Amino acid sequence: MELKNLITFKTIVETGSFQNASFQLNYAQSTVTNQIQQLENEFNVKLFEKVGRQMMLTQAGKDLIPHINSIIDTMSLIKNYHNRDNTKLEGELRIALPESLLTYQLQPILKKFHQEAPNVKLHLRTMNCYQIPSEVHSGLVDLGVYYDVEERIPNLIINKIWKHSIVLIGSPQLDTTRIDFSKPNQTIDSCLLTNDPDSIFQKRLNRYLKKMNINFSHSMNIRSIETIKRSTQSNLGIAILPRFVVEKELTANDIKEIPINFSKGQTQIETIYAFHKNKWMSPSMKLFINLLENEKADEEFI
Repeated sequence: MELKNLITFKTIVETGSFQNASFQLNYAQSTVTNQIQQLENEFNVKLFEKVGRQMMLTQAGKDLIPHINSIIDTMSLIKNYHNRDNTKLEGELRIALPESLLTYQLQPILKKFHQEAPNVKLHLRTMNCYQIPSEVHSGLVDLGVYYDVEERIPNLIINKIWKHSIVLIGSPQLDTTRIDFSKPNQTIDSCLLTNDPDSIFQKRLNRYLKKMNINFSHSMNIRSIETIKRSTQSNLGIAILPRFVVEKELTANDIKEIPINFSKGQTQIETIYAFHKNKWMSPSMKLFINLLENEKADEEFI
């Protein structure tokens, strides 16, 4: 079994296609295809199947992902055995995290990491927090930094970092005398702006609205958090976000907080990081975790 074939398989899974993998690995596409065929012959299973014009993972391919990643990690550990004192910072580090943490919370940590490990290739994948645990478990990423959605998967090591509050926001021009979220059975004459309908804070708001039988006259899904903030400033609608995302705008009175009677504990979320218990702790991964822990020691964001 050729290690390079396993790496090619892993790269296809990470990049989403044979073509993207060939580009990243600097191989001809025919080479990538031949390597996968060799693996399929060795494993005696079909790893990919053609669905329409796309090559999709078979169930066998999905099942083998964590085992193939484990082999690659083990070989990396063996190759770096001479460096077992964890002093050499090179290679790659793959991290999954939501956009809000990447954009508004982790920038200082990323800057420090780059200063201390300039030769490490950092891959950052922004995704929904409910998806991240399975990505960590399967080995598609080395580390997950995300809001605790209480999704507990066996064999994941989880550590808490920060606490945050969430806040409902609108324009300073918004007439809050006409908008009262404490009253049940009503339709709010405004637009509900969402960044990720499946985010933990959006789900909490949706549960509250359902419980109170409160509806919005219309809604809009906007992927960019910055666009959501500007839209609330322009009085285009109401949104819910972690407070640290909008702290500057709240302080400058560019937006304002809208009262809402969440039940106890529903106004706070926690940031955690997670990795597989069998994951080899590379020097770069140790450094990133140390930076997270140091930031945790400096302050908690409420």
